[in-house]
Amino acid sequence: MRNLLTLCLSFLLFFTLITPNYASELDASVLPYKKQLKDKILDGLIFAESKVTSTEASSSGKKTVNQELHFTIAGLHPKSCSYVLKKLSLYEDYNQFLDFVKTSEYDLFTGEIDFLISHTLLPYDMRLVFKLPRITQPGVYPFSFERGLLLNLKGNIHVINHKNRCLFYTKADWSGPHTGFPNLIFEFFSQALAKISMEKLFRISNTLSH
Repeated sequence: MRNLLTLCLSFLLFFTLITPNYASELDASVLPYKKQLKDKILDGLIFAESKVTSTEASSSGKKTVNQELHFTIAGLHPKSCSYVLKKLSLYEDYNQFLDFVKTSEYDLFTGEIDFLISHTLLPYDMRLVFKLPRITQPGVYPFSFERGLLLNLKGNIHVINHKNRCLFYTKADWSGPHTGFPNLIFEFFSQALAKISMEKLFRISNTLSH
């Protein structure tokens, strides 16, 4: 009986952690940008920004170098959220949507996405494994990287109904051991690849056929 109770509590905790916040009052005010940029985004601009910095620390005579990444991207899809999410929520099919996603898998129980990424902007092929609930309606969806190069990266995806269109805003932050990439290179490929991804996903989700 005790084991059954423990199991039930574990399941409850798990689903509480991965369940998004369905915020009906969510609106475009969530965008943190200045008015001029915000207006351009609401007029159709896709904006992505990465800021990467390095810090040095010494402990017991040993010097270590860490990096920090602060990332945002925002864009307004011309279709409604109920329409576009029918396709954009199919993470396991992203290898059909994006040519640089070579393999894509999604574990519905754990909420874990596994992408193998290969692109000329990247110095080598990368495997991205992170947890994200399946996005099926407007709300705030947390995600986190639990292994790999960006271990402990955490962020939120905001999906917002805006005048019968679907506004997406993502914010992510990471701090960890230096990746080996110079700050400017790290900024460039993370920002450029994210923008390319959103542009392509917006195009393919204008229709529901593959």
